[in-house]
Amino acid sequence: MEMIEETRARINMYGLLSRLLIEEINTQTLEKIKNSPELLELFPKTKEWEEFFTEDPKKLIEEELNVDFTTVFLLNVYPYESVFMHDEGHIDPTATNQTFLFYREHGYSIDLNKTRALSPDHIAIEMEFMMTLAKEELEALEKGNKAEANRLREIQKKFLEEHLANWGIIYLLAAKDMAETPFYQDVCELSLEFILSDYDYLCEILEEGAPA
Repeated sequence: MEMIEETRARINMYGLLSRLLIEEINTQTLEKIKNSPELLELFPKTKEWEEFFTEDPKKLIEEELNVDFTTVFLLNVYPYESVFMHDEGHIDPTATNQTFLFYREHGYSIDLNKTRALSPDHIAIEMEFMMTLAKEELEALEKGNKAEANRLREIQKKFLEEHLANWGIIYLLAAKDMAETPFYQDVCELSLEFILSDYDYLCEILEEGAPA
């Protein structure tokens, strides 16, 4: 039961981070973070940021948060693996993109027309892929299928090693340095810490051969 709850928590975290990195925050999400003590604990700098609580949410988003999001994630530090891993430094949306090939190998498809992403190797899409694998892992756990749960954990570990943790750490450090608002500094720090801790978690679970 504990492992099921842990997997649900991982799904929720990947979902939250993917949402915060793919597009600007909206008032609903901002209010949810502001009014949830558990969520707010994940954002320590934001928790001490007076404007986050005193400023009108719409004004805060339009004048502070959206400007920071645009500056960091759209103009300066492109959140695409191909930009960080290839000498050319260009976004690669082609069918030969290594992240896209990994998705396809494991039965995952993405319609870029439904997202803000220009390529399947956007950091938020990679987090969404991890969330999808964790959801499948949860289904296996609930059915008591240990072999399938471990197979899915191996895929997650491999994806972190070859993709998300391989370049995402460098990217998030650069984005954090560029961010000016406490909120997006927290988003980058939280993402960085979670990716590293999730990799450690998967390594530990697989080494122990934990029961489903």
